[in-house]
Amino acid sequence: METVASTIRTRRIHEPDVPELTVLEVIFDRPDSSANTLDFATLQALEEQLKAIEGDVSIRAVIFSSAKKTIFIAGADLQLLAQGPSDKEMLEEYLNLGQRVFNRLAALNIPTVATIHGACLGGGYELALACRYRIATPDKVTRIGLPETRLGIVPAWGGCTRLPRLVGIPRALDLILNGKTPTARQAIRYGMIDEIAPREWLQKAALKAIHAHLADPKGPRNVALNFFHKAVALGIQHKVRADLMRKTRGHYPAPLKAMEIILEGAGESDLSASLARERAAITELVQLPQARNLLHVFMLQEAAKKQTRVYPGPAVRQAAVIGAGVMGSGIAQWLSSKGIQVILRDIDREKVAAGMGRIGKLYREGVRRHTFTEREARDGIDRIVPASDEVPLEHADLVIEAAVEKLEVKRSLFAQLEDRVRPNTILA
Repeated sequence: METVASTIRTRRIHEPDVPELTVLEVIFDRPDSSANTLDFATLQALEEQLKAIEGDVSIRAVIFSSAKKTIFIAGADLQLLAQGPSDKEMLEEYLNLGQRVFNRLAALNIPTVATIHGACLGGGYELALACRYRIATPDKVTRIGLPETRLGIVPAWGGCTRLPRLVGIPRALDLILNGKTPTARQAIRYGMIDEIAPREWLQKAALKAIHAHLADPKGPRNVALNFFHKAVALGIQHKVRADLMRKTRGHYPAPLKAMEIILEGAGESDLSASLARERAAITELVQLPQARNLLHVFMLQEAAKKQTRVYPGPAVRQAAVIGAGVMGSGIAQWLSSKGIQVILRDIDREKVAAGMGRIGKLYREGVRRHTFTEREARDGIDRIVPASDEVPLEHADLVIEAAVEKLEVKRSLFAQLEDRVRPNTILA
């Protein structure tokens, strides 16, 4: 039987082989949206659901999942955070609600599993951190992490508090201060998740973890932050601060605030003081122009993605890039990664070779970051034809000029190109 509560619905999973085991699946599915976010309504619905779970002794475990194709939970309601400076009371209520709900989740005395497919970012990953187990798919769309510092704020629903206890202080500092969002394969190496499973097997993997836990109950898989970890935190504090100042030149206060929360929380067995620091930090940061501007830019980018325009004309299947410098080779690599055949042209043979070297490096870095597989990288490189001599361009659908920044040279180059391509070729 399904129940509906705002952006959350639930269903009970009854296993025929284990009739006494009832698992509740909590499914996030924001109506009329391709994304799940943790707005007021969703958090309130989740809190009510957790209260019901606490009072139902028949429920032996909980699985959290998403009905969206590419998103588990994208994070907090950024519109509300952006309004923070104008309504501090509402912001504080929102922050308190999120922390209260996740604390309630973490305190459940039954196994809880976050089954992650798609973006699990910010508040979404903080929800996963409050669960006992985290299982994710290896798909490209699955990205996991706490990118808040990129928006001028800090994780404030337990991210700065719980992640160091899961992966250790040095790793948590690297992930949070740099706003990293690793793939599932990276995340499991970092200790951010417990298991990887294909999307169609996520529920099976979750049930297997639940069975194992019920057969042999284990406490939270956390790093016990003790006096030793406090000493480590004090030891690395000056280096971390120096590195941050070198990167940000002091213009971005969010990473510094996050660092302070993480290091001050080292060695504390009680989470409440660290959670209070998170709330205080984000309340302060949203008042600053850095956070307001970064949040505004992010929301403009998201709005632009939703604007779809249809342009007449044939699809681009073949392209040419004139100029094999840093810009030209980067454009050629990007085009080839989208399945487009590319000619990389430059009059200097050495520049062409250097451009292909940069392209190879970009693909290698992409493989290392799991943006591409080894095969996708090889296929991408194979789609690029280096050329230091004149080559036919009549088959090119698109020609991009990325040569020297001299107006007369560009005018002459475009005049030559116009005579060598089809009438409907795009010159850019």
